[in-house]
Amino acid sequence: MILADRIVELRKKKGWSQEELAEAAGVTRQSVSKWESAQSVPDLDKILKLAEIFGVTTDYLLKDEKTSEGRQEKNREEKKTEEKAEGNADLQQNREEKLSRDRARGAGRNDVRKVTMEEAKDFLRMREESASKIALGVSLCILSPVILILLAGGAEFGLINASEDKMGMLGTAILLAIVAVAVAIFIPQGIKLARYEYMEKGFIELDHQTKSTIRILKEDFEPEFSRKIMFGVFLCIVSVIPIFVLGVIFGEDDGFHFVAAVAVLLVVVSFAVNIFVKAGIRQGSYQILLEEGEYTREEKDKMLEIISTVYWLVITAIYLAYSFLTFEWHISWVIWPVAGVIYAIVREIYKAVKK
Repeated sequence: MILADRIVELRKKKGWSQEELAEAAGVTRQSVSKWESAQSVPDLDKILKLAEIFGVTTDYLLKDEKTSEGRQEKNREEKKTEEKAEGNADLQQNREEKLSRDRARGAGRNDVRKVTMEEAKDFLRMREESASKIALGVSLCILSPVILILLAGGAEFGLINASEDKMGMLGTAILLAIVAVAVAIFIPQGIKLARYEYMEKGFIELDHQTKSTIRILKEDFEPEFSRKIMFGVFLCIVSVIPIFVLGVIFGEDDGFHFVAAVAVLLVVVSFAVNIFVKAGIRQGSYQILLEEGEYTREEKDKMLEIISTVYWLVITAIYLAYSFLTFEWHISWVIWPVAGVIYAIVREIYKAVKK
């Protein structure tokens, strides 16, 4: 039984409507409807609230196993068996935690920090709140050259009665203003998330229940994550179609049409990246808590962190220098995907050499 079915079952057992459950949980009826149709997954805070409302454990809500009322009353033998099994699971968890600490010590790290359910809940909530704002800031950075491109192109092809230099200066001023807004978004979000830096860069340890809850939340989110990534990739592919079509129709004499197509490309890509960032931050939150993906203990390497920081600072400097010197913003964005591929190669080479 999946979480959505469990919520429906428990709500009906209480004889509540979706509106009544929404009021008790402090959410909208639409949120409850999405939970019950498996269109979205409640965050950790809401799962704890639902468990309290229904008078059940979070394990009961999240585990994919059905226990009917008759079975609960039927015998206590099963309960004893389950308790014994849970005891064995806890023992196994303790072994895993001990092994985890031993690995940390072997890596020269003795600062393994325990993370409680409350800390994990606050971390996920904070990351969820920041995701939309960070995604907006990234989208603004991608959109920042659009007005510059349109103004300079309009002046070049006679659609704006002003010199190309003046329009270029005006467009650059607007670009810098948009980037300044993006930076103003990034800074407070970075300060808010800095309190959880120890989770991302240090060694952490979750108790068995917290780890199980986070793992199930991650598994429930993965289908939604895949859909969002696929849609974002689709948008990126679609964004270049106008440029190819105009190239075929007008050839080299497509004039302002090409400029407009580049502007459209950046707008569409900004939407795609917005989706990538929000989905990636949520997925990354689960990976940080579970120490998976890019956040395994092997990946939490100080030298790799230094290499990464220096690398991306250099790439940013190259991007800005090339773009401002040539004003070829419609081409310079290619630096980022190329840099991403090169970074992945460099990181794998570093890890292979270190081994």
